[in-house]
Formats: sequence, C-alpha cells, structure tokens
Amino acid sequence: MTQQAAAEPSPPNDPLPAFDFTDCPALPAGADPALWRCEVLMSTGTIRIGDLGEQHPIALRLVFAEGQLDGKFAQVFGSLRAEPSPVPGGLPGIPGTEELNPRADLRIEYAGFADFLSVGDRMGELHLKIRVISALLPDTCAIGGDEDPIRLKPIRTIDHEVISTDPAVLGFTIEDSEFAVPEARGGGDLDRLVNRRFGLPSPSGANAMTLTTLVGLRSYTQL
Repeated sequence: MTQQAAAEPSPPNDPLPAFDFTDCPALPAGADPALWRCEVLMSTGTIRIGDLGEQHPIALRLVFAEGQLDGKFAQVFGSLRAEPSPVPGGLPGIPGTEELNPRADLRIEYAGFADFLSVGDRMGELHLKIRVISALLPDTCAIGGDEDPIRLKPIRTIDHEVISTDPAVLGFTIEDSEFAVPEARGGGDLDRLVNRRFGLPSPSGANAMTLTTLVGLRSYTQL
C-alpha cells in the first residue's frame, strides 16, 4: 500500500482492534529504519470457492514492511495468520449435520509470494493456499500450494479512509472474483473426496473473496 489516504479521519463506529506488531519482519541490510514502516492488516470477510457457499466469517492478519532501499520502493513479507472457518455440513456436505458428520474447517495460508505495490485500485498480488482441516484428513491436505497457488489479485472497491491518526489506522474494502482454485493435494486417497465436496478445480469467475480491512501503521523507528 503506497497511496495516501484522505487527510481527515472518520470516527470509527467500533473500537479499534489491538494491532500486534511482533511479526514485523527484519529489514534488508542497509535499510534506513526512518524510511520504512510496518503494516498490520486485520481483515474480515467472505470467500466462495467452487461448489461451496460463502464462509462466514473469514478473519486474517497480514503483516509486511515497505519502504525505500537504494532509492527504490522495496517490501518484505512478515506473516499471514488466519482463523479456521467451519464448512457447513462438514465433509459430507449435509447442512445441519455437523454434530453427526466429520467436521471440516478451512484456513487460509500464505503460499510463497506477495507483492503489495498498488497500481490504481489494483492492490498487488498475493498467493494463497487453503488448509482443509478434518479428523479424516492428514495435516498436509490443502487446496493449492506453493507450486500451484490461488493467485489473489484484489481490487479496492471502497477507497482508503483514515480511521485514526493516533494510532495511525486506515480502512478499505477489496474483492477478487477472477481467481481460479486448483485441486486439493496432500490428502492421499481422500483428495478425490475433497475435490468432489468443493467442486475443484474451479475456474476463474466461479470464485470470490471480499475483505474489509483495517491497517495499523508504525514506523520502524517506533518498533
């Protein structure tokens, strides 16, 4: 994120979340901390993939640093942490039977690439995978992976807004309905069950993600 937000803050409707800056990454060698800031993005929203209806809610915390290095824009990824989101109907896909059938949760994870440089309303690119969590599945089962990720290229639909100046907090909303979703892998013979349950692979246009985000900003001179 490099664009400037509006000059005057809008009063927040809800209390601001606690922004945790402990995942701010180490700066590159030779970087001047005064020219760098850490950004902590707290996002909630929905995701729809394949035959699966929207998941409510999705909660993410994304941390990265951006600044100047040798006179050029530079960035360093920090972390992505997400809360598991329960799948209605569990693995069998029968709504209302979660207590009787094997529970399933989806958790969004980082898949090895991030570019946070905004161009207009295009908010860079982030590669993701989705961990499928169930007592029936091995811990390695995921939809997509570092070699075959979900390539999120979100567009800002609600412009940057200054929520607070002390502490510095921005807000915006993004969405992406163009990403494709690959097959599940890492589940052994149960990959076919996961793919059938979620309708995978799922082409571009059949999936969507919307996130409303609050961004906490802090200079590296303050860390």
